[in-house]
Amino acid sequence: MKNKLKYISIVVSGILIFTMNASALSYKHTIPFNNSSTDVTDIIGMINAINESRALYFYQNLLSFGIRYTGTPNCTMAGEWIYNEFEQMDLAVEFHNWSFENFNSKNVVATLPGNDPSSNAIFIICAHYDTMKISPGANDDGSGVVAVLSIAEVLSRYSFNHTIKFITFSGEEVGTYGSFNYALDAYNKKDNIVAVLNLDIIGYAETSKGGKILRFFHEEPSTWISDFAKTISLKYIDIIDLSIESLPNYPGADNQAFVDYGYDGVWIAQHDSNWVGHSENDTLEHINLSYHIKVTKLMLAILTELGIKPISIQVILRAPLEGMGYFKDIPLIELPFAKYYFQRLRGITVAIGKPTAKAEVLCKEKIKYVIFTIDDMFIFWDDSPPYEWKIHGKAYALIGRHTLKVIAYSETDEVDSDQMDIIFFTLR
Repeated sequence: MKNKLKYISIVVSGILIFTMNASALSYKHTIPFNNSSTDVTDIIGMINAINESRALYFYQNLLSFGIRYTGTPNCTMAGEWIYNEFEQMDLAVEFHNWSFENFNSKNVVATLPGNDPSSNAIFIICAHYDTMKISPGANDDGSGVVAVLSIAEVLSRYSFNHTIKFITFSGEEVGTYGSFNYALDAYNKKDNIVAVLNLDIIGYAETSKGGKILRFFHEEPSTWISDFAKTISLKYIDIIDLSIESLPNYPGADNQAFVDYGYDGVWIAQHDSNWVGHSENDTLEHINLSYHIKVTKLMLAILTELGIKPISIQVILRAPLEGMGYFKDIPLIELPFAKYYFQRLRGITVAIGKPTAKAEVLCKEKIKYVIFTIDDMFIFWDDSPPYEWKIHGKAYALIGRHTLKVIAYSETDEVDSDQMDIIFFTLR
């Protein structure tokens, strides 16, 4: 059997290569959601709790460990310090250990549980605490780590509808390995991660224009996160004076691993150029602290509004599984393409024959119907669970890379969708 699996893996690998070439307080104040207006007073209070003195404390302590290249003692000690800071905030904190490509390290994960028993939704705000071999990493990505810690310190005193996770990854600069391992484990556990907000290089502005803009990089399915952020930025524009600019996705950041495994996520970065990035000049003196504080305040507001917003409907593709090689409906092997995220192969599924698509719908009201499409072409619909479809082309056999999408509609016309890329090799 092992020889057969090895043979299948070699065959699939060859096909793919061919295709490529072609808080400290124990009391938690609950923030309710009201459809007409959220409790703006509470949120403004949280925003105003973000301050430069605490940010400087986090910066100075993180940078005291020097260069934090993944796998080095400095990186390990920095992770332990972050763990202790989360622990002092009275958050549930744990190390997520990972090993990949001769690297052994750990992510630091702090959790603020949601208070709605009917919701298993998770929102993640994250950054990476490792650096390049020559860089102290104040902006890349000390700025993201400091923002995550600052936001966690404020929000730890409150309670929200949905669970919020504050994560600092290692392994970003060597291949986004820490986030990849975490995203894969979360996917295998069927964690319901609704959105990932990845803060990476958010500490510098040298122009007046740049000082008023924050960039969101994302793929099309994650556009809703950017749109939501724009709404929140306008809501608090008089307080924070920061706007959102949406740009096409860049796959080299920690949110990409989550995207590769079917979750929605965005990379969030400053507007102006990071001229000190990946160099010995990436030091605290080159951080624009007033801009960094504005970004931190806006991200706190966005995360808080996400944490209290009701989720009316969700649809999740449960099969085929991401990152697997299939023969018809049988998942044979986990595909070994974790390193190839720039080639868009990490998390890719390969199907020989016709696998079955299976969708799960989370909704408190009745579902009107569920539609399955290939490359946005309507092919099949189902009006009762289980929502399943034997995947095939409309008038042609599926060969090559295609996008499978499922769209669910409730009786009150609430809509949600999920999608995945699959490389098919099927005969009519």
